Amino acid sequence: MGNHCCRCFGFGGKDSNDLEETLIASTNTSDAGMDAPSPGATAAAATLPRKGARSGLRAFLIVRHCDHGYLLLEACKKRKGGRHFQLPGGHVDAHELEQYGDAEGSRIAAARELHEETGIDFRDRLYRLNAVDLLSMGPEACKLHQAGRRYVKVDISNADSVDDLSLEAAAGSVRLATPLTMQDFRLCLSREHTGFRFEKSAHKAAELVEQHSGGTSSLALMLIQEGAGGSGGGMRDERRHD
Repeated sequence: MGNHCCRCFGFGGKDSNDLEETLIASTNTSDAGMDAPSPGATAAAATLPRKGARSGLRAFLIVRHCDHGYLLLEACKKRKGGRHFQLPGGHVDAHELEQYGDAEGSRIAAARELHEETGIDFRDRLYRLNAVDLLSMGPEACKLHQAGRRYVKVDISNADSVDDLSLEAAAGSVRLATPLTMQDFRLCLSREHTGFRFEKSAHKAAELVEQHSGGTSSLALMLIQEGAGGSGGGMRDERRHD
């Protein structure tokens, strides 16, 4: 794969120096244990306690519905310019990193965040989450990894639609919602999100999340999808036909 993605797709006019400035505030974290997931991590994920302390890593999910496309969550925050879209995800807790290592701890954190933000529960089915090896994807992806960003890919279908609010609804912390794009699919959204949508085009999905991520998750989404497509020609053709 070439090293042209952030310039080719031109998110916000950022060049490689802009990307470095965007990422520099993130904390670098050792990759120790990345290739050695702890035995029993999958079974333990659903009951793993929250301890609050952050590790410096953040785990994000690229969730793709087999028919509807990429799942994007809508939020409204003044410091982000009002309404915007984002990928599901959040901070990896320190105990998740310490107990399970980089790769498995990030997957556990991603499953936790996905459940908290959408109600989709893969905490006891971590095999549904496929970790992305950013280090094998060229210099731009390596910068994302070095800045403490981790990504996992998740494929979903209508069977993963969420219909049960469970006991959490009693506290008003979640609410059932249908997508802004009107497909027959439901999520239990957390309070921090005002809605969600699906987007079939990877390029349009990347543009939609740019405001929230400053271009980093936009770049990651395109790099990951280009890598999945081999040479990436399909992604470039998609952009020409938008």
